[in-house]
Amino acid sequence: MPADPPATALVDLIAQGQRSFSGLQLAGHDLSRLDFSGCTFADCTLSDADLRGSTLTDTRWTSCRMAGAKLMAIDGVDAQFHNCDLSNTDWTRSRLNGSTFSQSKLTGANFAASTFIGADFRQCRLVSALLPAISFRRKTLDHLDFSDAELTGCDFREAIFDGCSLRGASMRSCRFEGADLRGCDLGPLKLNEAAILKGAAISKSQATELLRGLGLLVL
Repeated sequence: MPADPPATALVDLIAQGQRSFSGLQLAGHDLSRLDFSGCTFADCTLSDADLRGSTLTDTRWTSCRMAGAKLMAIDGVDAQFHNCDLSNTDWTRSRLNGSTFSQSKLTGANFAASTFIGADFRQCRLVSALLPAISFRRKTLDHLDFSDAELTGCDFREAIFDGCSLRGASMRSCRFEGADLRGCDLGPLKLNEAAILKGAAISKSQATELLRGLGLLVL
């Protein structure tokens, strides 16, 4: 499928050497299989845009509105997203090694089958996000809201949770040995869910709340 006119104009500008863009209005446009390597985008709108198969290596995205964008199978190595709305974006099978997501909204984002070696999330809302089998080992998790997220198979060993939430998250087959969960809202847990936290450090107040959630009377 040929690129639509706005995409063609953008490609032409990049070919001419322009690498910085601000205020672009590309909501719903076809930007698939394009090369944006090294480009910087600020205050741009790409809601529901199609970026499937595109190259986003070493790109910078600041205060961009990208809710619902299709980002499947992209090469996003070393890409940085700051203060962006990335709600309900689909990153299935993408390469995101070394990428950074900071102060961004990722509610409902789908990262299934993506690679995250060296990637980092900071102060992000990941409510109901799909983040299966991602390694957060030995990372300091800074104000990440994993409420109701799908975290099956994630590795949290020796991670430090600071201002985070795991309330309602699916944590099947997760590993928490050596993790510090004292700065995390665990919410009510069932007995089988509590067993997953074996080897993690929790506070006395969290332990009390956990026992109450299991139906035990704490005196």
